[in-house]
Amino acid sequence: CHKRQRSDKLEESYAEKHGDKLPENGMADIACPDCGTRGKWTEPRDFNMMLRTHLGPVEDENSLHYLRPETAQGIFVDFKNVMTSSRKKPPFGIANMGKSFRNEITPGNFIFRTREFEQMEMEFFVKPGEDEAWHQYWIDARTQWYLDLGVKPENLRHYEHPKEKLAHYSKRTVDIEYKFGFQGSDWGELEGVANRTDFDLSAHAKHSGEDL
Repeated sequence: CHKRQRSDKLEESYAEKHGDKLPENGMADIACPDCGTRGKWTEPRDFNMMLRTHLGPVEDENSLHYLRPETAQGIFVDFKNVMTSSRKKPPFGIANMGKSFRNEITPGNFIFRTREFEQMEMEFFVKPGEDEAWHQYWIDARTQWYLDLGVKPENLRHYEHPKEKLAHYSKRTVDIEYKFGFQGSDWGELEGVANRTDFDLSAHAKHSGEDL
């Protein structure tokens, strides 16, 4: 049917239906969720999910820019300013909201996978050594928020990201998922709660020379 699919998402969906077991013959055992065909997949290839554009009158390497795929980086850039102006010390949080852009391979599922979307994010800063306890606190608090809104417990679950699939900045990531009943997989992510350690602040401090 010539539809593009993300191999990692197909494998996750397969494992969900087969007791966390990956297909014995790899992608050959996985049917296309659109047409049901097996064994016709092309070789996987890298795909850049960041949207590129050019600023200025000339399109060359110097004018190449990327649209942000998340809003969190603004929080880390403003961290020192917020800490100083508000006279706060960790633990404290900074939240923001704005547009993000991703070059999605397979947009669809109504508004759940789009290339332009509004995103709300919060980063909560804690003292060294307290990260794991605070991370679990926010997983529990965010789950309870949905329950307090009236969502049935049986329609919520936690998805623990395997260590080998964690983002480069993450020590642990847990998605809060809802049973949407999507084609190919019943469950879809409502939000992700990640322990990003001090990766972002350390990276900004290294390249900016600021003591964060």
